[in-house]
Amino acid sequence: MKNQTSRFVKTFSIYSAIIMLLSIIIQNWIPVLKISNVWPYILLFMYGFTLYAFTMLVKYMNAKLTYFANAFMLVNFGKLVLFSVIIVIYALLNRDDAIPFTATFFVYYFLLTSFEIVALLKLQKKL
Repeated sequence: MKNQTSRFVKTFSIYSAIIMLLSIIIQNWIPVLKISNVWPYILLFMYGFTLYAFTMLVKYMNAKLTYFANAFMLVNFGKLVLFSVIIVIYALLNRDDAIPFTATFFVYYFLLTSFEIVALLKLQKKL
């Protein structure tokens, strides 16, 4: 299991670096697409949080399926609530960047969560 986690960290880091490069390209060469200026912080925060959530969920994979299912739903619900609070607070404090921030946050959330779910499904098939 430890080998699978370290492999996830490696591939997830490469995936996140690709997202970072695409963000730089969009910000510098495609100004029509509005991306928040705080995108590096969003990406770094979501990267760390996704790594933490993945390692928590991997611990529950060896337990009963119901434990894993409950942990998966609780982690994702907690992420949704926490991320929603962050978006609302940021939008209230920075009204001019609210829409680009929300769009950037949502795109990163979708991309990183999709990667996490695919990795968890692959790991579950191996068990």
